Amino acid sequence: MFPLVKLRLTFRALQDMNFSAYAGSTLRGIFGKSLRRVSCLAQRADCKGCAAVSSCPYAEIFENGALSNGGDEVPNPYVIEPFDIGVKNIGRGTEFSFNFLLFGKAVGKMSYALLAWSKTGNMGFTKERTQARLIRVDQICADGSVRPLYDFENADAETFEAQPCADLPPPVETDAVEIKLTTPLRIQHDGHPVRPENLTAKDFLTALVRRQQNMAKHHISDFPPVDFDRLRPAINGAEITDAALRWFDWARYSSRQKTRIALGGVVGTFTLRGDLTPLTPYLIAGRDFHVGKSAVLGMGKYEITRIFDRN
Repeated sequence: MFPLVKLRLTFRALQDMNFSAYAGSTLRGIFGKSLRRVSCLAQRADCKGCAAVSSCPYAEIFENGALSNGGDEVPNPYVIEPFDIGVKNIGRGTEFSFNFLLFGKAVGKMSYALLAWSKTGNMGFTKERTQARLIRVDQICADGSVRPLYDFENADAETFEAQPCADLPPPVETDAVEIKLTTPLRIQHDGHPVRPENLTAKDFLTALVRRQQNMAKHHISDFPPVDFDRLRPAINGAEITDAALRWFDWARYSSRQKTRIALGGVVGTFTLRGDLTPLTPYLIAGRDFHVGKSAVLGMGKYEITRIFDRN
């Protein structure tokens, strides 16, 4: 078992709201600002060099680069899963929801994260700073069931503690798995994104396992060791068939770099074929971890639509 908590956050719009075609960057930006406000004692512009960085919830959740000592890139231990792709117009008084995940040690800072989310509505979403109110928090459990935690519109509602645990599932005997990419998958080779026509099973599976291996290394000490050498034959032997993929283009504005950054990726469906049995635990777990670049923005999310019985 290892610590992972998946929350569904439900807000009520206090004004008409208009989200862009991909809301992951907008949600991440407002969350980061709010988390800094509720947890940063020094109120510095930069975490690096701060004496409190090792115990700061903001640094631990949102700025893991400030905690690193160089070497490989340290992923942040959270994922925001925004709405489905497409411009989303939300009328005043309407409820809207999205998911927020915390991994490993960061689960211990969940109260700070929820406090931050509760204040994002007052700060305002979207570039128009339209306001909303957090009204409900539910936990989505590993079996797909939904467990209510907080109901802020019902004073008599009972509150519950989240049960932050997950497990790497056992292998499933199979030689084919259907995948649906629901948010843009961005995998890069030599600084260039892999386009739909060039995506290979090796690209996808290597990124999948590396992401979980990296998260385990930096955040999840209880995650079972990833034996990449044992998985390599299955990764190298897999192939993609029945692909119906397209490129989804979008960009986010970086306030640090003062420019727009292209973050397009691959969406659509495909089937993985090969000796996939040893990879199925990572394929199943990867639905929460996501795959590829900018996973914190919700990119690289996929569904497993079918696991075939082995022929």
